[in-house]
Amino acid sequence: MWDMSPFIPRKNLASTHKHIRFGYIENEEMKWVVKQFAYYRLSQIKPFSVHHEINGVLPAFIEYCKLNSIGSFREITKEIFLDYALWLKDARQYKQTVGFKRSRIVQQIIQIGQIKGWAVTQDNLFLQASASDLWGSRSTWGPKADKFKPIPEEIFNKILFYAVNRETDILTKAGIIIQSQTGLRINEVLSIRDGCVHVTDDGHSYMEVLLSKTERAEPVVHKVFINQLVQDVIQELSDYSEPLRQESGLHELFLTRSQPFHNKVVVYKTDLYGVMRLKPFIRRWDIRDNQGNLYPLTSHQFRATYVRELIKRKMPIAYIMKQFAHVSIEMTSHYLTLQEEEVKEIYSEVILSPKAKLAGLRAAEIRGKLDACFKGRTEQEIEDVVSQLSKSMSFNPLPNGVCLYDFRRGNCTDGDGCFFYNCPNYVTEASFYPVLRTELDLMEQEMTRFQALGRERDWQRQYVKYRYLKPLVESLEVQING
Repeated sequence: MWDMSPFIPRKNLASTHKHIRFGYIENEEMKWVVKQFAYYRLSQIKPFSVHHEINGVLPAFIEYCKLNSIGSFREITKEIFLDYALWLKDARQYKQTVGFKRSRIVQQIIQIGQIKGWAVTQDNLFLQASASDLWGSRSTWGPKADKFKPIPEEIFNKILFYAVNRETDILTKAGIIIQSQTGLRINEVLSIRDGCVHVTDDGHSYMEVLLSKTERAEPVVHKVFINQLVQDVIQELSDYSEPLRQESGLHELFLTRSQPFHNKVVVYKTDLYGVMRLKPFIRRWDIRDNQGNLYPLTSHQFRATYVRELIKRKMPIAYIMKQFAHVSIEMTSHYLTLQEEEVKEIYSEVILSPKAKLAGLRAAEIRGKLDACFKGRTEQEIEDVVSQLSKSMSFNPLPNGVCLYDFRRGNCTDGDGCFFYNCPNYVTEASFYPVLRTELDLMEQEMTRFQALGRERDWQRQYVKYRYLKPLVESLEVQING
């Protein structure tokens, strides 16, 4: 058992939710692999989420292995993986979402184990038989999955128009405007307090909100830049709630009366917002989808829509991670529900543009081939070439660039190589320069500290990355300044 209590100080969680237990895995080799996987996951996601994966999701597979006398991840074949999925569907009668998660964790353990050299099968089991192939994608999972689906652009424009220009209920209006312009969760929006808006020394407005879900430790005050639309509606909300704040002594801005019971002033509840505010808003302004049905809006869709729009504007994922205070790129990618063609279109414009300033081991080769393709062509012909190239290439977003590896060829043999900047499939562009420059500066500070402390091994570990990152940054600086 691993005690995660120091990293999960939330008082509303039972102590059993703060421990990762491995005792249910009788086979020692399998237990060792699962422990390595859990340790790996702790570097990516919250400890509570790792607890859920190991103690909530994985036990179904261990039970299946026990029933079928499977004693090692080395023994897993494609046929066993398929049979496990059938067992989840028929014997356990799991729904798509549950079955997908219980299949996916097995796939993750094996795929990561193959890269890391753990005691797992080395066969490629998941070509045309991955968890998503067997259980479908979120788009096929029914209404609950729609909360992660971005709002179609034409419907989003209608929602924002009526919220800004027609809506008279200030709680509904403020909630929609703030969520649509910041991507914050509804519980974060409803918790904002009087005096939350501030201005930086250079004149940029920002809002302070309390974030708890995406942080490893205690809830923290997070700063989010806001535009004039958000600033104006917060002022309007503040004026509206001032009498209620004076009466109740509360400092929150989203206040209401708890009618019809004792008419007490309370903070508006998160679980009521969708039913009591969003659905009536959609009915009131008759906002319908392309089938003529009232649009089934959920508050979390504003978050997915916000991420989509930032990606379309070529915003580096590292900035989006910072905006949402995510602890891993996986959490941010959760909201990247763009169609594959949209992703290819966005990243092809960044990487394949004639004006792109590239860096990476293959940057010169890519630039040379692109220049040869573009030579003597008109602007429209160049756009056609970029479009054709994007359809034949793979663009996998990273916080500081793009991975060009095509995963249809199987697992990436370089593993985490792209994070050391020496993978031939890794390429970056000048739009990612601020992220890379900041990382290089922090790395140099850390190396100086290690040197002063005489921590030679720690210095060497950082230098492995530094010797590849520094030329990347210098290459981009030359191109930017040139």
